Amino acid sequence: MINTKATWIETLISQYATDSRALDKYRKSLDLDDPQEAKEADTVSEMLSDMRYALTWLKRGRRPGSRRGVEITDVYRQREIYIKLSGQEITDAERLRLVDALLALSDRERTCFLLHMAQGLTLLEISSKLSLSKNTVRDYVDRAKDKISKEFL
Repeated sequence: MINTKATWIETLISQYATDSRALDKYRKSLDLDDPQEAKEADTVSEMLSDMRYALTWLKRGRRPGSRRGVEITDVYRQREIYIKLSGQEITDAERLRLVDALLALSDRERTCFLLHMAQGLTLLEISSKLSLSKNTVRDYVDRAKDKISKEFL
């Protein structure tokens, strides 16, 4: 049986795309010869830029422009885990499993993992925030991914 109900992320992407098209149509309707409307067009253009950035992030599940080698190959494994969890309503039992899996991580693993996966920070940004080397942060994130993968795959 195919589930035709859209996930919350698909709904959000659809809403952003629809609103982005409407905003673009509005921007094109403005008279750029009128200084007031030209200023409005600039503001709307900035809003469109932000919306497109957010849409790209939502569709890819990553910050736009982040294309580091290790993460490119690892993104498919990450998505297997998170699509299963966020692509559909998760049950209370799965939610508890996720909480248990996160609590089973060391403090450093959990911190690095959440900063990287939930906040979208790069390994370099995390290493700077936590005063750790980039390789150490990568090790923590990789160990956390492995532990969580074992729980959910």
